[in-house]
Amino acid sequence: MELPSWLGLPTLRFGRGNAKPVHGLVLAGGGAKASFQIGALRHLYDVVGISPTVISATSAGSVVACSIAQWPDSDTQSHAVRQLESMWLAMQEQSDMFARRAWFNLLLDKAPDWMKLVERDRRRTPVGLSLPRLNLPFTHSSEGDAVVDPADPRAGEDDDRIAAPLTGQAATLEIATKDIAPTADAASWNPSVMLQLLGVLSRLTRDGGDIQAILRGADASGSTYRAGPLLAKLLDPSWFRSERLASSGVTLRIATVALESGELRFMTEKGTLVDRDNQPVSDTRHEVTKGVLASCSVPGVFRPVEIDGEHYVDGGVRENVPAEIAIGHLGATHPYVITCSPQGSTGKDFGSRNMLDLATRSIEILTDETERDEVAYAINAGAVVIAPEIAVHSSMTVDPGLLRINRDYGWMTSARVHAESSAADRQLINELVRLRMRGWELEKGWLASTATRADMDELEQTKRQLVAAAARLPRELRPDGIESWGRELEAHGHMAEGLTPPWVV
Repeated sequence: MELPSWLGLPTLRFGRGNAKPVHGLVLAGGGAKASFQIGALRHLYDVVGISPTVISATSAGSVVACSIAQWPDSDTQSHAVRQLESMWLAMQEQSDMFARRAWFNLLLDKAPDWMKLVERDRRRTPVGLSLPRLNLPFTHSSEGDAVVDPADPRAGEDDDRIAAPLTGQAATLEIATKDIAPTADAASWNPSVMLQLLGVLSRLTRDGGDIQAILRGADASGSTYRAGPLLAKLLDPSWFRSERLASSGVTLRIATVALESGELRFMTEKGTLVDRDNQPVSDTRHEVTKGVLASCSVPGVFRPVEIDGEHYVDGGVRENVPAEIAIGHLGATHPYVITCSPQGSTGKDFGSRNMLDLATRSIEILTDETERDEVAYAINAGAVVIAPEIAVHSSMTVDPGLLRINRDYGWMTSARVHAESSAADRQLINELVRLRMRGWELEKGWLASTATRADMDELEQTKRQLVAAAARLPRELRPDGIESWGRELEAHGHMAEGLTPPWVV
């Protein structure tokens, strides 16, 4: 018998009656912040011993979900989590996950000089005829692709040299990574502010070819980024096969949203589409990885994915924590819900951030509003919810040290939830995370030779506090490697290889 529930949605009598228990996983979206989920899953598999047969997921959570759902039993699922963890932590920079389109890279490269010309022209132009002040988010960091000529048919395309049409997972990889070359008759990209800028540039510069290449490239690709090399690893047949997903016995639902209808839909483990009530949209079978790619396609950042004549984007636009489908429609009686972001989290100043920062932050704000109801529904339904209270990094931040800190945070949070720890233990975990984050930040200054004497004194004090706090953490909440916290550098990739920590503890 069903119980009354949050927003009138159906829930089950978890753990009661004669019904066979159905263990489930609900994995939220969060981009690179899925490192938190990976840490929590390590604890759930290695310590709690979960064996989910129903999994629903959104965006980056769908990547984790598909990695697990290929396998029918707890041991092989646990092994898959460990392998995924290795791939995730092997990333060194943002371009490993998000690679800039060639046209966007060219725009970022040219924009600072162009903006100087526009400002110079403004000073020379009579009042009333000048352009309005343009505050465009042009920041060009070292992350991303090298600048290439987008007019070159092979611009940014090292992997697009197979003449025969691709199918299956290979086709998905091509869709995600191909940097589309602009066509000669493509219409111009036309956000109003950009048109004002590019219009005046025709008389201020001799870069008309670059301007046209940017316009054509933006229109042809419909996005600013494409998937980085991580996706190629995830779609390698030695790691993932759609046929294993279909035959494992695990019920899977990947959330995505159709732009034309605005409807929330789910890709199943067999490659069919169902609606939010788990009713078939059509009988057509698709490559499952296209559904995963669609679920990860943040609007404006990644190109929408065409499926059955409609174009699909990130499922987080409508449902970042797809608990209702797993609990209310697939019958998960013992669900675990793992989110990636603190509810109500705030961000740093975004006045000068680039387009990826702005788009992903907008999605985070949108999903935070809907996520509150989704998590409330899951809690009311009896789910175990594992969620961070601290934002270790953003959804688009890829840094070896922060990924590891967030992974360990996920492990400790899952351990705390299952141990029913005290409020003091929760505060201690948060203190450990903040100390590691501060230590990482100070270490970056030392590695860049910008740290002052005061910074170095604070670094030494932070590391001593970290060692002392780690020693107070109860045994059941201690993740692997905690003994080294405070005594070694956080991970910094190649920057820190062979270096001795500059402090003594």
